[in-house]
This record gives sequence, structure tokens and C-alpha cells, in this order.
Amino acid sequence: MDPPAGGGIPPPPDGGSVYYLAVARLHDRVCVADFVVPPSGDGAAAPAGGDVYAAKLRKVLDSGRVGEHARLTITDAAVGSIHYDADPSLLYMAITTPAYPQRAAFKLLTAAREAFEGAHGDGVSGAKERGLSRPARGVFRGVLDRYGSVAQVDRVAAVGVQVAEVQAVMASNIQSVLRNAENLDTLLDRSDAMRGEAGAFQRSSVAVKKNMWWKNTRLTVVVVILLVVLAAIIVVPLVTVTATATGSMAA
Repeated sequence: MDPPAGGGIPPPPDGGSVYYLAVARLHDRVCVADFVVPPSGDGAAAPAGGDVYAAKLRKVLDSGRVGEHARLTITDAAVGSIHYDADPSLLYMAITTPAYPQRAAFKLLTAAREAFEGAHGDGVSGAKERGLSRPARGVFRGVLDRYGSVAQVDRVAAVGVQVAEVQAVMASNIQSVLRNAENLDTLLDRSDAMRGEAGAFQRSSVAVKKNMWWKNTRLTVVVVILLVVLAAIIVVPLVTVTATATGSMAA
């Protein structure tokens, strides 16, 4: 995919918006992996023009801009837009059409970082120049399947929104279940407390009933004794008087 004569920007490859992806070590400025998007989706060999994109990567690495700006977009009249995103050890770069939005480019680079480091992060430190290009080809293609064009980026974003909505609904449902479980636990605790209070009330009622029975019994005994004593007080003098009167009459 050589740039056309006169410095014009080449047409998008395979109907997409991305021409080139690359990963480079910063401390020694070595490109450990790169991928030139073929002109069709049939897995054909990289077209001519890869050296042009590699030269742009080399120019960015040698320019000193990475030290000043960890994330930057550069407009290049020959190849389109150059986007890079760097961390302390690695630089990820993409060359796209000028119409490819910057926001989409940095999503592309973030996805490339996550996929590449997940698959080949352990081999970066010892990799030679483009030593991981062939092993990482599938990783780059997978990223481009999602971010190769603006339409794909928008679809991924829409799916992300849907996933976020589903997650929010699930989180809400889980919270409702937890609240219901807490309410159930509260009801069970209250039920246990009421059961305990009812048992205590029953025991207290039995004790009160026994105490009242004993009080009534004691009161009855006392009344009976008082009646007996009162009867004795009344009857004994009468008997005595009657006996005395009877004796006198007999005399």
C-alpha cells in the first residue's frame, strides 16, 4: 500500500480506517511488533508501504515527543493521522485515515495494549526487532475486527452501553434481593423476639397466677380463722352465762 504519487493519502485498506499498528520498546527504541493492514481480509502478505509506516514510527521514537507527550495525534500529509499512546516502557502507535476520530484511535490503542500485553507481555523485554510481529498478528487482527472502522467502534460502544445497562439492572436486582434478605432476617429476628417475649409473658402469667392463688388461699385461711375466733368470742360467753343461769335455777 504505497502512498500515491504526489504525497496524497492512500485509500483505506479493506474498507476500514486503520493502516498500521505497532508496539515499540522505549528504552532502546526497538519495534517489537508491527502489523500493516492488508488491502483485503484474506490474510495476504503485507503490501508495499510497510517501510513507509515503519519510518514514521522511527521518526516518532527519535523525535523526543514521547517524553513530552505520552499521548498524541499527529497529522501527516503523506500517510494520514498518526496516533500514539505510551507508558513508561512501551509505545503503541496506529496510523489511520484523517477521518478516523481521535477518540476511536485511543480506544483502539487501549484495546491493542490490553490484548498484546495479555498475550505477549512476557516476551517483550527480550524480543528482537519485529520479533513478535508474526506471533502477534492474530492479536492485531482481533483488535481491528472491533476497531478497524468508525462503524465498528460505534458498534462496540453500543454493545458496551448495553452491557453496562444489563450490569446496572443485575446490580439493582442483586441489591433488591439483598434488601429482601435483610428484611426477611429482620422479620425472623422480630419473630424470634416476639416468640421469646410471648414465652416470658406466659411464664410471668403463670407465676402471677400462682402468686394470686397463694394470696387468695392465705386470705381465705385468715378469714376462716377470724370467723372462728369471732365465733368463739361470741359463743363462749353465751355458753358460760347459760350454764351459770341454769345452775342458779337448780339451786
